[in-house]
Amino acid sequence: MAKGDKKHPETIPETIGRTMRAAYTAERDFGGKEIVKAGELVEASFAGGSAPSLAARKVLALLIGKAAGDAWKPGSHTITKRELRGSHESNDRLPAVLDELMAVKIKLETISKRGRHAVLTATLVAWNIEETDEDDASVIEWEFTEPCRRVLEGSDYYARMNRAAVLSFRSKYAITLYEMGALLSGRHEPRWHGTVAAFREKLGIEPGIYRDWTGLRQKVLEQAKAEIDQIAHFTLTWREKRQGLKVIEIELWFWRKDAAGVNAAADELNRPRVGRKARREGNAEQIVEPPALTASAYLDDEIPE
Repeated sequence: MAKGDKKHPETIPETIGRTMRAAYTAERDFGGKEIVKAGELVEASFAGGSAPSLAARKVLALLIGKAAGDAWKPGSHTITKRELRGSHESNDRLPAVLDELMAVKIKLETISKRGRHAVLTATLVAWNIEETDEDDASVIEWEFTEPCRRVLEGSDYYARMNRAAVLSFRSKYAITLYEMGALLSGRHEPRWHGTVAAFREKLGIEPGIYRDWTGLRQKVLEQAKAEIDQIAHFTLTWREKRQGLKVIEIELWFWRKDAAGVNAAADELNRPRVGRKARREGNAEQIVEPPALTASAYLDDEIPE
């Protein structure tokens, strides 16, 4: 086998961080059912003006999962359109989603060349090539940007995410909060805290929507909590810090479930997505066959803002 082959993570260079090694192992042992995402990328905030859609966030997760332990390497990766579109028969939405993804910018803390604390702003996807044929063998080829690859190469901490869970969310904010929980829930203090402005930036909430705390709580946190608590291996809670009547800071806590809770979440993921909200709310549902768990299968399924 060639050096760095996905089936042999122990052969990759020793200078490569733990995250890429974990990604090799996840791809080898679970065949794409787990997505390993660098902690630095999970902790990054969306730069001003970048508010990825539900589909773009899912597609990014699929690209990271597909590249696996090779994501740090210069050069391109490929994924079939069928893997991205899922149960959809048409590829017509993919170009717009890929264009959107190439415009997404993130901000993360770093150290400048002068040794000072700094903030890096960068895109994640440098370019993509889409084959124009519409058959199932047609592929998308892409390359991660140099700043993104540099982060991946040196990353030593990461979030392990259940691919089926990521692709089941209907709220784009729930996906980002799920990634945070996947990173933090195993820690002694599974907490994120910051100002309301930092929270909005972290989740990529557009300036013009949910201007007051009531809207943020009802449309972002409560909806995300309902989905996360049902299908994740942890639960989401939060605390609010007020100055008078105004909420100025927020703490997010991601608590691991016990064995029974983890098993219940896994059972739910194996059930049809149709009827999930009804089951969550204790209403009756009709059992149907589940659709394919892929990103573009749910492009039209986002909870309206």
